[in-house]
Amino acid sequence: MSEGEKCGLAMNGGDIPPPNLALDGDILQQILQAKTGAPNKFQSFWEMDEEDIDEFTEDEIENEPKKRILWAAENNKLEIVGCLLIEDPDLVNSCDNDHYTPLHRAAYNGHEEMVKLLLSKGADVKAETEDGWHPLHSACRWNSTSCAEILIQNGADINAVTHGGLTPLHLAASQPENRETIEMLLSQPSIDTTIRSKIGETAREICSRASDLHKLFEVADKNINEIN
Repeated sequence: MSEGEKCGLAMNGGDIPPPNLALDGDILQQILQAKTGAPNKFQSFWEMDEEDIDEFTEDEIENEPKKRILWAAENNKLEIVGCLLIEDPDLVNSCDNDHYTPLHRAAYNGHEEMVKLLLSKGADVKAETEDGWHPLHSACRWNSTSCAEILIQNGADINAVTHGGLTPLHLAASQPENRETIEMLLSQPSIDTTIRSKIGETAREICSRASDLHKLFEVADKNINEIN
C-alpha cells in the first residue's frame, strides 16, 4: 500500500469522537484574587471558561483541514496529523479562534509522540494564545511533565509569562496534583522563582495556598544555596 493510500484510509476512516475543549485565558488570576476573600466564589470557574472554547462539528473536522489537525492533535491521531502535514506542511501552526495550536492541544493532553511529531514538522514552540499561553504553559498547568520536558529541550522559554504575568511554574503550582511537573521545573538551571504575576504573587506563594507542595520550593532553594 502506498503512502497516499495509507493517508487516504487515515483521513477517512474511523469515528470522530467529540473534541475535548481547551482551557483558555488567564482566568486563574481572577480565581486567586477571589479566593482570598471568598474561597468558594469561583469553585466552578474553570468549567465555566471551558464552555466558551471553540467546538468543532463532525462536518467541520471532516472538511476543514485546519480544524481537522487541531482535533487530531488533541486526540492523538498521529497518522492523520502526519498525512495532513504531507499534504500541507503549513497546517502545523494552525490555530483556533483563541489561537491554540495543535502543539498546545497535544501538550495539555499529554500526548508525547504527538508533541515530538509536531515539533519535528516545524511547530512553533513559543506560539501564543490570545492570553499569551505558550504550549509549555498548557503542559505545565495539566501536569503533562514529559511533554513539558520535550518542549523545554526544544527551546521553550521556561520563564515565559502570559498576559496575566503567569509563568509555567505559576500554573503548575496552582494545582495540588502537579508535584512531578513542579519538581521538574524547579530542577531546571534557568528557572526564575522570583517572577511575580500581575497581581503580585510568586509561584511559591500560589503553591503555599493551593497545597503543601510549597515545601518543594524550600528544597530547591536549599540545593541552590549548597551549589553556590
